[in-house]
Amino acid sequence: MKKSTTGLLLGSALVIGLSGCASDFQRGGERAGGATTASSGNAWYQQPLVCGIAGGLIGGSIGYATSGESDEESGAATGAVAGSAIGALLCADRTPEPKVEPEPMPEPAPEPAPVTEFEPVTLDSEVTFAFDSAEIRPGAHQTLDQVATTLRENQNLRVRIEGHTDSVGSDQYNQGLSQRRADSVRDFLVSRGIAEHRMTTRGFGESQPIATNDTDAGRAQNRRVEILNWD
Repeated sequence: MKKSTTGLLLGSALVIGLSGCASDFQRGGERAGGATTASSGNAWYQQPLVCGIAGGLIGGSIGYATSGESDEESGAATGAVAGSAIGALLCADRTPEPKVEPEPMPEPAPEPAPVTEFEPVTLDSEVTFAFDSAEIRPGAHQTLDQVATTLRENQNLRVRIEGHTDSVGSDQYNQGLSQRRADSVRDFLVSRGIAEHRMTTRGFGESQPIATNDTDAGRAQNRRVEILNWD
């Protein structure tokens, strides 16, 4: 068999083998029991260096086989160089780089729920109670029912119920009357389903006037029950 024919057959066989290696690499398959490199995880025969050497052998064989006797060494060398480059390219890793997904934007922290405060309510003693009495009149029921609704809808709320009188009478009597009236308002709210522990009562008697006690109008303002936010 002629040198050219032998070289071409050898080169063709090596090309087919090298192409098979490259195809295996591109499919990401690994031959059963095949060794892998620590750096890339690919089979040893799929490394660019190994493919380059194989390509060099292929190119050298083809170059030697197709050259004349006078230039067979230069033909083999040229073929080896070209084959090395081609072999390395065939086995180069063409796996596309994985797309780096952008990190999701952090969810904004939920805004704290607004703290509901109880709006103060002032009960006019002339409407709420009869003279020298702690019994609540029907005319005050609507206002107190609204207070009860607010407390039911806002379970975090607590209230202070404070009773006040004018300066007519003794200090001791007025203090006791103001306490009884504050307690009556609390008892009414309890009857509407409000827990007693959410309320506190105190009678201040005539000690905290908001108007003069020298006139009827001023004394009327001082006779009152206030429902306030209890922090």
